[in-house]
Amino acid sequence: MSNGSIEERILKRGRDSQGKMRNNLKVYDVRYSYIDIATGKLKRTKKRGFKRKSEAEAFLLEINQRQNEGTFLAPKVIYFKDYIDSWLKSHAKIKVKESTYHEYARIVRNHLIPYLGGIDIKNITAMQIDELYAKLLENGRFDGTGGLSKRSVLYTHRVLNEALEHAVKKGLLIKNPAKLTMNVPKPQKYRAEIYDVNEFLKLLNLAKDTDLELPIVLAGLCGLRRGECLGLKVDDINFENNTIKINKQLVVINNEIKISTPKTADSERIISAPVEVFNIIKEQININKRNKALLKNEYEDNGFIICKANGKPHNPGTFTHNFDNFLKRHKLKKIRFHDLRHSCASLMLVSGIPMKTVSEILGHSTITITADLYTHVLADSKKIAANQLSDFVFGKKNNDIQ
Repeated sequence: MSNGSIEERILKRGRDSQGKMRNNLKVYDVRYSYIDIATGKLKRTKKRGFKRKSEAEAFLLEINQRQNEGTFLAPKVIYFKDYIDSWLKSHAKIKVKESTYHEYARIVRNHLIPYLGGIDIKNITAMQIDELYAKLLENGRFDGTGGLSKRSVLYTHRVLNEALEHAVKKGLLIKNPAKLTMNVPKPQKYRAEIYDVNEFLKLLNLAKDTDLELPIVLAGLCGLRRGECLGLKVDDINFENNTIKINKQLVVINNEIKISTPKTADSERIISAPVEVFNIIKEQININKRNKALLKNEYEDNGFIICKANGKPHNPGTFTHNFDNFLKRHKLKKIRFHDLRHSCASLMLVSGIPMKTVSEILGHSTITITADLYTHVLADSKKIAANQLSDFVFGKKNNDIQ
């Protein structure tokens, strides 16, 4: 049974199917109903002005076929800029962390809306998305100084893909065009610069009795991230068991320093550490107590262990800048502060600590992530093992046995 009807009406003046202006022109309107998948409600609408009855019949037939096949989309125009704004506020803001939400909003504002904002979401094609990524790689920086990195465009793709996939689930799209794109960049795997044991000890000696000593120890010996170091509080340290509880991090959101949850759920962890680490923590706590006694009401006690002399938290960006300057001042090999975490992982693996233990200390969700990140370290360890076996079988030790 057909859903809909065709109505004939007279148009006082209009163009016929040949494009000629005519008076009292006969045209056809199609009325039909559909279920709005987004709301579940029955809606009625009309497509007006077909010049031939056969065209109106073909349109009505297609509407019925699409509804039967489940591929019908509501005729209402939904501009991408309106949809993505609604998705950010009603979905992303609830689903992801505050810092991640602000990053999503920045990507939407700077990279997606300028290119796709005025397009009906139903009309976005994979080719348009491919063109968007090409433009971003060529000249996508918001300040107009060049293209975005492959990694930045990949993040943009992930946000767009997530948003359009949500539209499919809501019945606003049949297919997600972002899944059909051919231009998604594949960044090269980042291989961090790391310090070996001698380089790390040199750094540690130079940082002794400075504000950087404790964070360097926590990152290089315990594998903490920058925000996790800066977010540590006195209550997170158990001096009886020599353990450190990691359940938060310090981040900057909209130029404001805030306490946030760790990077992932698996980043919440309790780790053991060498006794030397706890000695340095105790010394820093004592320094903070002395500063509080000297400054009195001027001291802002937030409970942070790594903080400014007045107790206020460090800005993570400024902290990184100070670390970079420290390396430059002492003419040390340039690495990122985060690379101390990689150095820690490398030192643990080379020293023979099992991969699963290393993964748990770092707070990775799976051992696969750890193995993937430190493949080169494992390769080096295998070479060392091969040389040791060679020495044992064919070298001096074997000769001694004979």
